[in-house]
Order: sequence, then structure tokens, then C-alpha cells
Amino acid sequence: MKLHLIKIVLCVILITAFNSAAQELKNIAAPRQKYLYEYREIYLARVRDSLNSELYKIRVDKNSVNSLTEEIYSKTFGYNRYKYSLYNRVDSVKLLEFTHNDLSSSAFFKSKIPVWSDSALIEYLTFRIELNLIKNYFSEFNLSEFKNTDVYKTFLRRIEKDSLSVTDFDNVLEKIQKIGFDPLHFYYKPKSKEEQLKADEFKIEKFDFNEMIRFIQEHSASLDSAEARYKVNKEIIVAILRKETHLGQFELKYNPFEVLLGQALYSITNPATEITERANNLKRISRLQTSAANSLYYIIKFCIENSFDPQNLRSNAVGAMGHPQFMPFNLHLARDGNEDGVIDLTNIDDSIMSIGNFLSDRGWNKFYTLNKSNKSRIVKLILTYNPNDSYADSIFEIAFELKKRAGKEKK
Repeated sequence: MKLHLIKIVLCVILITAFNSAAQELKNIAAPRQKYLYEYREIYLARVRDSLNSELYKIRVDKNSVNSLTEEIYSKTFGYNRYKYSLYNRVDSVKLLEFTHNDLSSSAFFKSKIPVWSDSALIEYLTFRIELNLIKNYFSEFNLSEFKNTDVYKTFLRRIEKDSLSVTDFDNVLEKIQKIGFDPLHFYYKPKSKEEQLKADEFKIEKFDFNEMIRFIQEHSASLDSAEARYKVNKEIIVAILRKETHLGQFELKYNPFEVLLGQALYSITNPATEITERANNLKRISRLQTSAANSLYYIIKFCIENSFDPQNLRSNAVGAMGHPQFMPFNLHLARDGNEDGVIDLTNIDDSIMSIGNFLSDRGWNKFYTLNKSNKSRIVKLILTYNPNDSYADSIFEIAFELKKRAGKEKK
């Protein structure tokens, strides 16, 4: 009996010791993985800093862009190969040839060569070389590989919290075939922010108000219904639709899944960018990736709830969807405007009602007469739709002018 008890005690001690050792290993392994990741990021940052000075030692000859591209390519090749773990996969000759062809066919690039400074040209070429690398080697979407990413692991936690089905999420993702990189060009190319601000400049004379008046007449039932339900002026709704997608006429060329996957999984921390600016860009990139992953989660939910085939969805180059250009994390605010039982933001009636509901959700809780004394209140509410000051101001001015002209026409 004593021997039996001793055996039991020894077993308990051994099991306890084993569990304790296993836990110690877990405690070591998790931080080690974290430290390795942090070391890699620190190393990449140091390489970028070193490359920055090397790149600007290059003598720029705008009459020999191919030679300039090749020199930048050779200086950044090791960095790009290490960053994307392409040690045995990258075909350097083929990739350089692809970049030459890509740049020679780019009207944007050719138009900028004469006006860009030497540093701007170096910065753009460095960016474009890295962009072309990921285009060539990461454009196919593979669900099994995606499941190993932090984005998918975050999805699993959210799916469990929201009591949703992992199988339903995977069934949507299985239909995706490609990853798109146009948004990376949109967000990360040098001077992209300045170019976007210039594109947003408002000139009221470029708008066809007769076209908008006809639109109001054609869709009066939906506009009147939205105005009555949400207290949002129909002219404001029309102005937003005109600004976003030219009253639904603008062609949406992209698949939002492909766009959002590119944003969420990849970033270009351009070594040629000035060091302080690059540090600021890292914060911006982090926000963009978090936002893209969040949008991806919501668009998968939207497809499940509305039985949409993800291949049939369309967005702009940054993932904004439908005529009102909702970002996917706002899809829960979309509404069925024509009462057909389907929420479709490529339908004008649904779009009208969805804009009204969006603004109502963000605080538009009473009807405001369109006049200059109410401008500051209205603009503040429009900023919840798009946080750009010039955008909000232009929506008010378009709606204000539309109200005046529509009133004259009635007389």
C-alpha cells in the first residue's frame, strides 16, 4: 500500500513538473517570436536608413531613365528580397525587364519625368520597383496561406466574439482569386496626398446643375421619402451622389476584396523617402492596414447576410463601394430603398436611402434649411461622411446652388 501511494505521489510530482516546464517553454517561445519580429523590423529600418544615403549618391540623368532604374534596382534588390523572403524565388532579370516595360507604358510616369526633381524621380522609381516585385510574386490569393496571417487570426477572435461561423467566412474567402495592388500605388507613391488634395479642389462651374435637377425629378419618390424619414435635405443627398460617382454614372472597376487584401497585407516603406517623413508614414500605413482589415471583416459579413457572390462586387481603387462610396465598415448603415428585399448600393434608390440613414446615424436629427446661416452646422455633419474640409464645403455649396436653381425652374 505504501509503495502504491509513493508511486501516486511521484506521478503527481512528475506531472506537475512537466506542466510547469511546458508553461515555461510557452512563456519563452511567445516572447522569442515577438523579439525575432522586432529584430527584423529594426534591421529593416537600419537598412532603409543606409539605402537612403546610397540612393541619393546616384547621378541622375533624365535622358537615361533605364540606366537610373537599373542602378536603383541593384541597390535595393537585397533589401526587397529580404523584406519579402524571396531568397530562392525572385527572377531578378525578369523583374527588372517587367519594371522597364511597366514604366515605359505609364503615361503618368512619362508626364512627370520633365517636371520632377532628381530626388522625386529617385523616390518614385524606388517605390515602383518594390511595387512591381509584390505584383509579380504575391498577386494570387491563397486561403491556406492567408490563414497564417495576423489578419485572419484577428478575424477568428472577432468571429467567436460575434458568434458567427468560421465556415461561412471561409466559404466567402474561397471565392477570391487575386490580390490587388492599385491602392498601394494610390496611397504610397510620392506626393500621393498632395495629388489627392488637388483632385478634390472644388470649382462649382464644372458641375452641370441641369443634370442634377433632372435627377431629382426622376428619383423624386425616393428622395422625398429619404428626406421625410431622415430629415436630410434631398439636395445634400444628390450633391453627395454627384460628388462621389457622378450620380451613379462613374464605373467602379475594382473588386473590393482584392483591393482590401492588398491594403491589409502589404505596405511600402520607401527607403528613398526622407527619414522623418518615412517615420510619419509608418503611422499612416499602420492606420490604413488596420482600417483595411476591419473593412474586409465587414464586407465578408455583408456577403454572408445578403448572399452576395464576392466576385460580383465592385468598388473604387481604395475599396469604397457602390454609388454612395461607402467604406465596407459602414455597410451596416446601407438600406433597402426600393423595398425589393435586397440591399444593393449599385441601385440608386438603395443609395439614396443609405446616404440619408448614414447621416442620420451620425447625428443629423432635424431638418436644416439650406441657407448660409446653417452652413457651419450642415458642414459639420457632412464631415462625418467624409472628413475632408474641402469636400464638406463643396457638398454644401452644390446643394445650396441646386436648391436655388431648382426653385427658379419651378417658377
